[in-house]
Amino acid sequence: MIYLDNAASTAVHPEVVKEMLPYFDIQYGNPSSIHQFGRKAKNAIQKARKQVAALIGAEPDEILFTSGGTESNNTILYGIPKLHEITHVDFGIGNNHAITSSVEHEAILEPCKKLEEMGFKVTYISVDEYGAVDSNSIADSITENTVLVSIMFANNEVGTIQPIKEISEICKKYQVPLHTDAVQAVGKIPINVKDLGIDALSISSHKINGPKGVGALFIKKDLTVYPAILGGGQENGMRSGTENVASIGGFGKACEIAKERLN
Repeated sequence: MIYLDNAASTAVHPEVVKEMLPYFDIQYGNPSSIHQFGRKAKNAIQKARKQVAALIGAEPDEILFTSGGTESNNTILYGIPKLHEITHVDFGIGNNHAITSSVEHEAILEPCKKLEEMGFKVTYISVDEYGAVDSNSIADSITENTVLVSIMFANNEVGTIQPIKEISEICKKYQVPLHTDAVQAVGKIPINVKDLGIDALSISSHKINGPKGVGALFIKKDLTVYPAILGGGQENGMRSGTENVASIGGFGKACEIAKERLN
């Protein structure tokens, strides 16, 4: 049998497996513990955070570890409008507005449908025969109530790379945050979030020879997002719960390998 579905998932790189193994039976401490075992686990997470950040030109403290691309997308889609609802209650929930495209992954489209059920307005930008978004259509769709634009970086079905730089310039002009689902792009083409003007970006480990069940959300420092999970305050209070140290370490190693390949 020959496997040809690497856009869906990839084999875990041997070096990634090697990186993960100690955290199952040797360095298995809770990263929130202050003893030696805990500190080693915490250090592994911080190392991975640096590796992920380096792949996309971000700062380590701008990386939020999640369970994958789907959670990252949900975190930003619900986090931005939710914050806007809390801080701008006088406008009412029905005035909040988000923009996305008609060819997004279900991890964007399904949350958007739920947002509409909650009373948010969502504009779905159509694409041309090549699956590309017209940046001018986004500019025409932005209103004074637009709180987020989310356009995927590379399409998971046909591979179209969207004009993210052009879109980010439009978003900056109207002071609207830009999120991109870059699950199919990170590790395959060079991406620098600073140069591209991206405010938030989703990554999935298993698309780049890392383990399944782990990913990240880049959140620019000046962008405030409502916490996804409350509890013990892990991930800078954004995603509480004991971290999956082995998978996070493996994800970091996969990002390091991907960066070396791109260079």
